[in-house]
Amino acid sequence: MSFTGNRNAGVALAVLAAVFWSTGGLFSRLIDVDSWTLLFWRSTFSALFVLLFVTLVLREPLTSIVGKLTPAAWLVAGMSSTAMVAFIFALRNTSVANVAVIHAGAPLIVAALSWALLGDRPPSVALIAGIAAIAGAVLTVGASALSGGGVAGDFLALVMTLLMALMAIAMRRHDQFPVAETLILSNILCAVAVLPLASPLAVVAEDLAWLASFGLVQMTLGFLTFGLSLRYLPARDAALIGAVETPLAPIWVWLAFREVPAQSTVLGGFVILASVLVFLLSAYRCAEPRSAAASKAA
Repeated sequence: MSFTGNRNAGVALAVLAAVFWSTGGLFSRLIDVDSWTLLFWRSTFSALFVLLFVTLVLREPLTSIVGKLTPAAWLVAGMSSTAMVAFIFALRNTSVANVAVIHAGAPLIVAALSWALLGDRPPSVALIAGIAAIAGAVLTVGASALSGGGVAGDFLALVMTLLMALMAIAMRRHDQFPVAETLILSNILCAVAVLPLASPLAVVAEDLAWLASFGLVQMTLGFLTFGLSLRYLPARDAALIGAVETPLAPIWVWLAFREVPAQSTVLGGFVILASVLVFLLSAYRCAEPRSAAASKAA
């Protein structure tokens, strides 16, 4: 597959990840259980879904799954399970707007860490697009992002963002990173950690169905598509495309609860989408000469 073809696959996977992750606020609002119980069931369902897929569809034996859990996989799983807890408690201890704006800084954090840890200096257009995405996020959530919310929730949102940035870099650094196997492990670690504080048997059938959907859509599909996108894209590129999650989140709420987005939300969404689109177009212009040169050499 050509360089451009590889990048197309990565962009498509990163966009899908943004779509799946953008449902987090919606599911959190739909499910009326305490945070510990939510985390337990979401992680349990996600682990089961991925395990069934790997064993029944991919025909991978359990011994092979365990064998793929390298030290890097354990490190990413630990960061992922911690980020899961931080995300849910951030949503429930500060405004969704604050979480969205803090998380919008992920592309710049990933770019800075990639430069510092991997020597991968980001192009100017990536930095400009990242700054524009943050500005768009502030517009998207409006004034509520700059006032209200709790300090503890904001801190947890920052912890979650930093952990996800480090996860992206670690996954990108290792070729053929075991994404599915790591997701199983991270969900098991999270479920076991929160079980003593959860009340799993107190959940009603309706909430259990929503929890299963939460585990499948936002956790399983979101993590898998993002992890696979890192096989084709630099971590900073995947993180920047993931900023599309911010304007998508209010759309799900609008569809579910008929809450019309504010004008600032619409404007901010356009700014984010425009910044990502400009970045992608610029990247493609740089990729075309490289692809042509490779074809000529072949």
